[in-house]
Amino acid sequence: MKPKRLSVGDKAPSTAVVDIHGNSVELKDLWANGPTVLTFLRHFG
Repeated sequence: MKPKRLSVGDKAPSTAVVDIHGNSVELKDLWANGPTVLTFLRHFG
C-alpha cells in the first residue's frame, strides 16, 4: 500500500527536521510562530 501523498493546501505532518545549525527542530514548533517555508537542498559530491 502506497503512503498518502500531500496535495497543494494539505498540512504536512509534524516531524523533526534539522535546521541550518544541525539542531533537531519539530515542525509544529515552527508552525506555532506562523507560516513556515520548508526547503530541501540536495548535496552533490
